[in-house]
Amino acid sequence: MSTEPAVTEPEQPPADEVAPDTSGKIRVLVVDDARTNRQFVGDLILQRGLGDECVYAEDGLVAFKALRSAPIDLVVCDLDMPRCDGLKFLRLKATDAAFANIPVIVVTGAEDVTRKVQALTTGASDYVVKPFEPNELAARIGVHLKLRKLQAELLSANTELQRLTQIDPLTEVANRRHLSERLDEEYLRARRYERPMSLGMLDIDYFKKLNDNYGHPAGDHALIEVAKIIKFTVRRHDFVARYGGEEFVMLLPETPADRALLAFERVRSNIEAAEIMYEGKRLPVTVSLGVASCPHQLLTKGQDLIMLADTALYDAKRSGRNRVVAAL
Repeated sequence: MSTEPAVTEPEQPPADEVAPDTSGKIRVLVVDDARTNRQFVGDLILQRGLGDECVYAEDGLVAFKALRSAPIDLVVCDLDMPRCDGLKFLRLKATDAAFANIPVIVVTGAEDVTRKVQALTTGASDYVVKPFEPNELAARIGVHLKLRKLQAELLSANTELQRLTQIDPLTEVANRRHLSERLDEEYLRARRYERPMSLGMLDIDYFKKLNDNYGHPAGDHALIEVAKIIKFTVRRHDFVARYGGEEFVMLLPETPADRALLAFERVRSNIEAAEIMYEGKRLPVTVSLGVASCPHQLLTKGQDLIMLADTALYDAKRSGRNRVVAAL
């Protein structure tokens, strides 16, 4: 598919507001002030199957707007253009980190080493002199598109690896290590801006007995379902982690003690009311919670919230379980 002329709509939203491209199409932006040159390069790309779609721009400013309006995989850009030339486009592109990995092949009629070096140091990935040999340009485009794909795959793999290091594999909530990092961040923010925050520590009542009576697979199923109920009950920006064994921690930013107690009571009652079934049997699952809130006179660091909530959790269990108790 070829779309000509270039983007002519009003100012587009910032790049981080552009919806991600889920079509899998390879989209190439061709920038040249001469329409015939734009069309020649676009036809070369499409006819050789290097890309699925070409977007056209007559100068660097229009090209930058095109970058901001839709996902682009590669740019073929003329260097010498009126109003906004290729160097100015490269500088504009460099202002937004979202475009850092989009390769730019600069095309120009000037065999000038100084200009070539200037383009490459400004952000160009490659350089082709006009009149170019079509096979050479096609080969360079193909190489940079392959590199772009490999970079995307590597980024995806690294992102998934990072996610796996932060997630409990059974319940798919955050793990203890991620909790420790997030707790320190939220506590420092709460102290700096004098904002409230609360933490709840939850323990499944009689979990050993549940495992003994129904088997460890049933216990694992109970953990998974409890995690689901917690995530469903708390707010989207609240933080949920598996602390270890049958214990979970919920971190509620911008939440004072009174509101936290109400939120954690909803968690407790929702778990008690849930029909957690395993192999046709309802599992008897209730939970006890200890709650600690900031500010508190005993708090000097984020981990102190864990200590206070754990003490309150012990009080909840000692006083009968299936209840929420706040730290004194």
